[in-house]
Amino acid sequence: MQREKYRILQITKAKFPPEIRVMKEGLSLHEAGYGSAVLCPPVGEQAEYEMWQGIEIFRPKMLGQSSVSDKVLEQAALFSPSWYQAIKHTIAHYQPDVLHVHDIWLGRATFAARSTQKVVMDLHENMPAAVVEYRRGYRGAQRWFRYLFHSYPRIFVYERNLLQSSDLVLTVVQEARERATIHHPSLIPEKVVNVENLESKRFIADPGSGRAAFEKDHFSVLYIGGFGPHRGVDTLIRAMSHIKKTGRMIKVQLIGAQPSQYLEMLKQLVVDVRVTNQIQITGWVDAEDVLANIQQADVCCVPHHSNPHTDTTIPHKLFQYMIAKRPVLVSSSAPLARTVQQANAGMIFSAGDPQDCAQKILAMADNPGACSQYAENGYRYVVEQGHNWEEESAPQLIEAYDHLFEADLAK
Repeated sequence: MQREKYRILQITKAKFPPEIRVMKEGLSLHEAGYGSAVLCPPVGEQAEYEMWQGIEIFRPKMLGQSSVSDKVLEQAALFSPSWYQAIKHTIAHYQPDVLHVHDIWLGRATFAARSTQKVVMDLHENMPAAVVEYRRGYRGAQRWFRYLFHSYPRIFVYERNLLQSSDLVLTVVQEARERATIHHPSLIPEKVVNVENLESKRFIADPGSGRAAFEKDHFSVLYIGGFGPHRGVDTLIRAMSHIKKTGRMIKVQLIGAQPSQYLEMLKQLVVDVRVTNQIQITGWVDAEDVLANIQQADVCCVPHHSNPHTDTTIPHKLFQYMIAKRPVLVSSSAPLARTVQQANAGMIFSAGDPQDCAQKILAMADNPGACSQYAENGYRYVVEQGHNWEEESAPQLIEAYDHLFEADLAK
């Protein structure tokens, strides 16, 4: 088939670049011959339009000037007038054949704005379950607002309606695909395709001049990424109160903090359990610094709590850790534990159990030989055994799109 006939517009609320999944999908679509573009909000001095590595990027100014009423509508009615206008405007300019929506929040605006375009929903998260976990990171009026407008039943019905109306649904891990097909039995199973959240070999192709945010003067356990109550960062902090008693020179590096009520809760927890000297919290770092921080660490951690949300998603950071040849420590959340067991890339602690987490950290600190082997195993799993974006995920993505357009041509 002639892929160059078709244009695909990805729609994301995140900054692009460097939004990782959007980047990997956009590049893969472009390299396969499809027209590839991204619609995203303008951040800082980013241009309203640019061409980036073959991908057209649209950043309408209206998305950087949303009113308070627009933001309230987006949260309460799950519909943003500014995004609706931006999508309509970009459709008119770019003339896409597919609107590829990342996560569900822009789904309603996308369906309202489209004309003849097919819609692909890319589910990064189990959002009905996620909103339950997110509420734990708020206090006062914000928590009540989200309890009222982002309840599990409401978001579940919203998701179901979007998925039923979509032409293709993408998930990030096999547990997520199973969840979508079981919880939404009216979905045609063939319409739900898992495009695993694997890492691209590009991640280590050019280390560049990135800088780590911490010095190599201790045994370091690194967590890098977004903070939130579902991510289990609190377990790592509590684990350090047990490790502190041993007198060992071990510190946890938490990188990716952004201002929020939950960040303040974590900072207070650090004080409450008396580990201010064992925990270093660093703000968000540039994409070019991520690899440097990973390589500086002795152990890299994904400490997710185990719940319906985390047990049906997987973060790309796990595969970043492994492709960078770092031993990993993960919780027993199902996708994490399954992957690390398959790769034999590290150790697993009982999710939410700070004492078990501490014991696993100490065991890894005491056995550098095992850690070195874990690191080699993880790298081999990702690079040599083909569990990377280029060899596993990208072919699944392109096959799904080819099938989507073949069905269209057959009509």
